[in-house]
Amino acid sequence: MTEPTVAHFMTTNPATAESGLRLADAQERMFLNNIRHLVVHEGGRVRGLLSTRDAALALAVGGESKKLTVADAMSREPYTCSPTTPISAVASEMEAHRYGCAIVVEGDELLGVFTTTDAMRALRELATGKPAEPLTKPTHVVEQTAEAHHVKLHRHRPIEEAGLWPNNLRVR
Repeated sequence: MTEPTVAHFMTTNPATAESGLRLADAQERMFLNNIRHLVVHEGGRVRGLLSTRDAALALAVGGESKKLTVADAMSREPYTCSPTTPISAVASEMEAHRYGCAIVVEGDELLGVFTTTDAMRALRELATGKPAEPLTKPTHVVEQTAEAHHVKLHRHRPIEEAGLWPNNLRVR
């Protein structure tokens, strides 16, 4: 049996951001789209990766999310792989360096991302021998109504109403 490649399990059409985007807007985009990573993609090339952890670290060292940009917080040399890379090699690299995702590229072309969530789906499929569909989908690739966004955000209302929700993520 041939080992599966990252192309079989990656998330295609990943969410992207430009480096000049305000960090507050990038955080809101990740929250609203139920994702943890934004590929920084400009001029047809991957320039970096912004994760929720990167954003939290930038803010923890005293930055203000309304003044900082994605470029201020992003990882400038993210882990990339080709679509033909075996998932075991990608998983080993991600585990060894505690990466949350691998950016899948072919030359300069962005093809997708392989996240820890994708790795869990791969594990389910390989363990059962049956195709495994994603259990959750990022909302930036699934058309959603405003009502669906309200339902998703409603579970955070008590935190927001208690004044414990970050100002830059307030529901408008």
